[in-house]
Amino acid sequence: MSPSASAGVRPGAACGTKQLRWRLTRLADKSSKAPTALLSATNTSTASCAFNGYPELHAYAGKGPAVWSEPKAKAPVRLMLGPGNSVDFPLFYPASPAPNGSCSIPVDDDPRIEVLPPHRAPTDYGATVQITDLHGRNVTPVFCDTVHLGAPRLR
Repeated sequence: MSPSASAGVRPGAACGTKQLRWRLTRLADKSSKAPTALLSATNTSTASCAFNGYPELHAYAGKGPAVWSEPKAKAPVRLMLGPGNSVDFPLFYPASPAPNGSCSIPVDDDPRIEVLPPHRAPTDYGATVQITDLHGRNVTPVFCDTVHLGAPRLR
């Protein structure tokens, strides 16, 4: 099913943090065109929910957000996430400093990473996630610029 496909999909309540389990996985491919990480959301409730739009990802080092996310494309995302179903967003960002050494959140910081679902309720403050490698081991997050979210994939 295409991420923007909505034919035959009944509208439902927007997916909220209480219904979703988030995972953030650092990928091993170092190619400049490959995603750096994968952000996944799984519907853990017993009801389907509407996942219309892109989630927000914020990495905080200290008092304020040092890195934020934005979609790579402006195409609308309209997904119906059934119970147990997941959606994956590839994340594109530099995870090593620029040639001049600048990096928003370098390796010696320990940022707090928060994810907010799209179209959340005013009382939905999102969830904190830990970045892991492909084997589920915690890794130190390094964000050196804006995180760009690629097109979602249902699984």
